[in-house]
Amino acid sequence: MYIETHSHLNNKAFDSDRAVVIGRVFKTGVGKIIEIACGAKEWRPAEELCGEYKGEIAAAFGIHPHYTDDLTPENLKTLSDYLKKDICSGIGEIGLDYYWDNAKKEAQLKLLEAQLELSNASGRICVFHARNGKDPKADNSYLDLALELKKKWTLNNKKRARGVLHCFAGSWEDAKAGMDLGMFLGVNGTFTYKKNDALRETVKKIGLRNIVLETDCPYLPVQKMRGKRNDPSFIPEIGLAVAEFLGVRAEELAEATTINASELFL
Repeated sequence: MYIETHSHLNNKAFDSDRAVVIGRVFKTGVGKIIEIACGAKEWRPAEELCGEYKGEIAAAFGIHPHYTDDLTPENLKTLSDYLKKDICSGIGEIGLDYYWDNAKKEAQLKLLEAQLELSNASGRICVFHARNGKDPKADNSYLDLALELKKKWTLNNKKRARGVLHCFAGSWEDAKAGMDLGMFLGVNGTFTYKKNDALRETVKKIGLRNIVLETDCPYLPVQKMRGKRNDPSFIPEIGLAVAEFLGVRAEELAEATTINASELFL
């Protein structure tokens, strides 16, 4: 069995056939989906989706760094309430994104800090988003995130990991810093991209005990589907690509990543 640890099935890209897609996913060997509701407007729809697929879909609730305007006392109170629900598997996705607008660094850090406080108070793990600016040396989101977590994140869930660096795209040094802070790395369709040798080598270095699988659908499909809509049914294909590169059986990869995801999210 596989676990899809990062999907956006409530995205409008699935409005015409959401139920069909989800039905197909559960026939591919994916046994559980974590839906990511990363804006105030997404929390209620994610709760409803979990209600429709009880025991099969759970959700992480948070505020993405793009949505700094969502940081209000009212939204933080509502988010805190969602973190108490049985359907909640964590806070996310949260973090730093300097690619489109690095002028909002301070606002993003303030938003991140508020949600780290909720993680500390609630005991919920975090799903982190990190995207560097167009000049990574000047705008390194992984470095800034690590510095902030060292100062503000006191969560102790007594597990091997307390979070995940979703859609990891950093360097080996970034990966090592994340693992030292108690995180798994999220591996998705970008692993299959022809020019992503550095990512593949980083995944090989960190090994099966430190990764989980995701799609980030409807974004970032596998190489053969570039330009098309992604969905969680591609998780087994991602798993097979990782297994082949690491030189292990697909069943071993599935078992290891499912153990990791279960320990983190369930």
